[in-house]
Amino acid sequence: MRRSTSSGFVVLAGIAVAVSLTACQDFSSAVSEDSAEAAAEMAEYPTAVPSEIAPGAPDADAQSERSLPADDSAPTASLPQLAYSYDYLVALPTRSVRRLAASHEQACVQAGPQRCQLIGSSNEQAGEDSQTVRLELRATPDWLTAFRNGLAAEAEAADGEVVRSSTQSEDLTRALIDTEAHLRAKTALRDRLQTMLATRDGNLQTVLEVERELARVQGEIDSATSTLQAMRARVAMSHLTITYQSRSVLAPDSATAPLESALTGALGLFMMGLAAIVSVLAFSLPFLLVIGPIVWLIMRTLRRRKARRSAAQAVRQAPVDVGE
Repeated sequence: MRRSTSSGFVVLAGIAVAVSLTACQDFSSAVSEDSAEAAAEMAEYPTAVPSEIAPGAPDADAQSERSLPADDSAPTASLPQLAYSYDYLVALPTRSVRRLAASHEQACVQAGPQRCQLIGSSNEQAGEDSQTVRLELRATPDWLTAFRNGLAAEAEAADGEVVRSSTQSEDLTRALIDTEAHLRAKTALRDRLQTMLATRDGNLQTVLEVERELARVQGEIDSATSTLQAMRARVAMSHLTITYQSRSVLAPDSATAPLESALTGALGLFMMGLAAIVSVLAFSLPFLLVIGPIVWLIMRTLRRRKARRSAAQAVRQAPVDVGE
């Protein structure tokens, strides 16, 4: 009796296990079919998840920046952003100084402001043989390369030569990257403030505080934008300074230069002494004209009195004639 009961329990347990396994398989297949259908629907009808809901999703500014083409002027790690400046000194005959400077200025003007810009010019002249002209230009690298390559030939054609040239550069890569990052952060903050001001209602004090903060952030954005544009302009267009000097001012020293310098110094000292004497005479002459006659009258009066005393003393000492 006990064997039949135990065998019955075993049969019932096996039937229950089989039923449960079948149910699990049916449930998993149904779930997989539902998932496949949902995935197909998602693929057929794609939906965009708002950045405010999806955690870690990029905001609209970042998405718009990714959709825009990359700026060629933006600094990269492999391409340093350098601002170059060139300085040249050209020695010329006095008659050719202004002519060569004017031709270079005209060439910059004809190239147009997109390729060359005239920053400033100055002209100094000390006598007929000393003249100096200074030009400051800002130009693109291609125009500036052609100009620099032909500068020596133009100076030689004008009976001159380039006696000094120097090149300097300033790395603006880090400054550009920092300014761009600061500008992006301030732009995102401005957009959030504008959204807050447009969608949220509050009292007048809150609205005024948000507007003041928005105005402050906008001012920082404008300042950063101006700084960024100035630095990019320095990278895009190099600075060039040319000084045109008379050759007589830049004449090299000869073997007799020390003697000429000594003679020039001696002549200068002599002229300084002569000038001091003239200054003393010019200062003393009014006093001599006024005090001189008075001193002369006093001396004359004293001499007359002395002569009278001498004559009276001589009369008193003269011997008296006894016979008389």
